[in-house]
Amino acid sequence: MLGMLKVPKNISVTSDAAPSKDVLGYCLIILSSVLLGIWAVKGTIALRNSLLGIETILSTIYCMRFFKVDKQKPPLKNWTPLILLGLMFCWVIFHYFFLTRFPEQQFHELTSTWLRSGLAVIVGVGTGMAIRKRPNAVSFLWIGILVSFGYLIYEYIPKAIALNSFFVPLPDNISYIFYGKISGVLAGTILVVGLLGTMADAIRRGQFWDIFGTAILWLLGTATALYAYVFIFDTRNGVGLAAIFFIFMSIAAIFQLIKALLGRKMGLSAPLLLALIIVFTVMLGWFGMQHLKHNSGWSTMWEDAKTAIQIEKYPNWQNPAVMGYPQNANGEGVKANTYERLAWASAGARIFLPENPLGVGILSKPFTTLLMQKYPNGGAYIPSTHSAWVEIALAFGYPGLLLTLGALFGLLCISVSFAGPHQYLTSLLSLGLILLYTVGEISSQHAIEMLCFLIALMSALLPSSE
Repeated sequence: MLGMLKVPKNISVTSDAAPSKDVLGYCLIILSSVLLGIWAVKGTIALRNSLLGIETILSTIYCMRFFKVDKQKPPLKNWTPLILLGLMFCWVIFHYFFLTRFPEQQFHELTSTWLRSGLAVIVGVGTGMAIRKRPNAVSFLWIGILVSFGYLIYEYIPKAIALNSFFVPLPDNISYIFYGKISGVLAGTILVVGLLGTMADAIRRGQFWDIFGTAILWLLGTATALYAYVFIFDTRNGVGLAAIFFIFMSIAAIFQLIKALLGRKMGLSAPLLLALIIVFTVMLGWFGMQHLKHNSGWSTMWEDAKTAIQIEKYPNWQNPAVMGYPQNANGEGVKANTYERLAWASAGARIFLPENPLGVGILSKPFTTLLMQKYPNGGAYIPSTHSAWVEIALAFGYPGLLLTLGALFGLLCISVSFAGPHQYLTSLLSLGLILLYTVGEISSQHAIEMLCFLIALMSALLPSSE
């Protein structure tokens, strides 16, 4: 994986027309930026549907033109993620016709979430093809999300002034722009990882103004997302995910720097990558210390986690509101957030998934449905396992999980195997989505649509040849 840090000798960008004249391509990129910015925002369903419809038409036309004149056809392995995603759609349709348990609800999801997800795939491919002609334009995608976070700050400032405090999280963040804090983490993680990958790719290309502009956007977007994680959402998974990505990048950059020093071939990329990591380390360290002051869950997380996964010994997870919460090994009551996430995910993966290997066919509350069927006194209020991959597995069984995760792992493997103009972006974003959907309750509606869009986008960004 460290090999992806090498600057390629020749990065080819296919083009069937001068980028400056490619009006349709620019339209797709700008509209997709707007779509990404509002996808997880409340009250935007009509606008999202309109954008998906318009972009589907534009993307279809664009792809037809692209493949008609493109001389560098992508190798077959580049299509693997899209093929797996297509098989997932086939499995969803097959499940409805032959395995459905809840036909009305499954049909509703098929004609809403899955239909929009199919359109999102078309839009993602077209947008990716447009960006291939102008690698620098990928930065525009993240501006839409950054604008939505700017509006979030606009909502937050009056509350902070009224309370005379920087720390202003609300219950479920009901008065903020996103659908709860997990949607903010979804958008924020895409922003942080997308900007990190874009910045690293810009450094590899070695164009000064490209690096300078991307660096400004990276600093602004990353600082804004981290501020929201700590002072508005009060979310450990957002801060933790950001730390994981930058620890990975730090290790990779240090290895590349050592290699350059030993070979006495100090290029531009390694020192700039190292500078990037140092800046973020300071930023992440400061926000991390602030979050430790406000969120006590970090101090007992390990002990709480060990208690949570013992679902047979502590059956409290079935209905914590009635049965209460167990104590950890230190004799302290577990933190509810940590306990619920791990206990429910463990129960979903170890109890309900083996009992329902082909899934129940619905993305909306499959865990709650199975819990109430098996334990009549279970908590009907429990929303999910808090892990999207467990929820997707409960919805469409092992086949659904393998196909969806397989598409992301396929992208990760292909992107690190040979260089391209967006090698860092596809690698980090694929890994980011795998981790994000592991720890987040983002398994239905807009979260599935965004996942399909990003898989299709990254598939189109893969290089045409080694």
